[in-house]
Amino acid sequence: MKKHIFLGMLSGIMFLCCSCATKPTQPEQLKIYEETNDPLEPLNRSIFAFNNLVDDTILKPTASGYRAVTTKTMRTGVTNFYDNLSETRNVINGALQANPEKTSNAFKRFMANTFWGFFGLMDVASDMDIPKYDNDFGQTLAVWGWETSDTYLVLPLMGPSNPRDALGTAGNFITPPSVLITMMTPWTAYPLTIGNYVQMRERSIEFLDNLHRSSTDYYATVRSMSRQNRQKVINDALGHTETQTPKQYEFDMDFDDFE
Repeated sequence: MKKHIFLGMLSGIMFLCCSCATKPTQPEQLKIYEETNDPLEPLNRSIFAFNNLVDDTILKPTASGYRAVTTKTMRTGVTNFYDNLSETRNVINGALQANPEKTSNAFKRFMANTFWGFFGLMDVASDMDIPKYDNDFGQTLAVWGWETSDTYLVLPLMGPSNPRDALGTAGNFITPPSVLITMMTPWTAYPLTIGNYVQMRERSIEFLDNLHRSSTDYYATVRSMSRQNRQKVINDALGHTETQTPKQYEFDMDFDDFE
């Protein structure tokens, strides 16, 4: 049911995007366009406010409580566990992108951490110098030809996105680890899903607090940072960077590691 609701909302939002302004060609106008292009800003700000309300009343307090009752070592193990689950999706998208390096590394990381790292609680793959690359279906769509997707979207509970990456988020629902979790009983699936959101939010407590305090317009700051971060990821997937840089742990506003 939740998937049908999400896909319905996504279809409606993408329909609205069809009326968005075209991209200018003049360099100065193009620069301004790329920095401020947000034709759905009233809707986006409303959803952004809703997401912040959920965060302030539920997610952040839960993440703070999680931090209070656990040690750093315990939290690192939990993070490693979820990161290891995401390697299954990295393998699939690496294969869909015909990228043998990323596919092979993701597979090797999953096998090493699962069998030698106590089901992913320990990141032995990094100790073995196996690089980590994040990969998702939005990147796959970019590799397949949908390179540019400028219209800014804020998705309920998922944060900043755009039409291509929103469709990619929907695609992630039908790839592991989502399918594996969906096949489990609710008593297992729900705690695992909620646990991932909580551990991700715990890792970003200080970052978001500082960002909020230092921003005159929190919405605009998040919009700019998320766009820059995502474009960097897409450029890497398209091979537009000189070297492919292994993923560093950064806060991802999309919360899309483990839908």
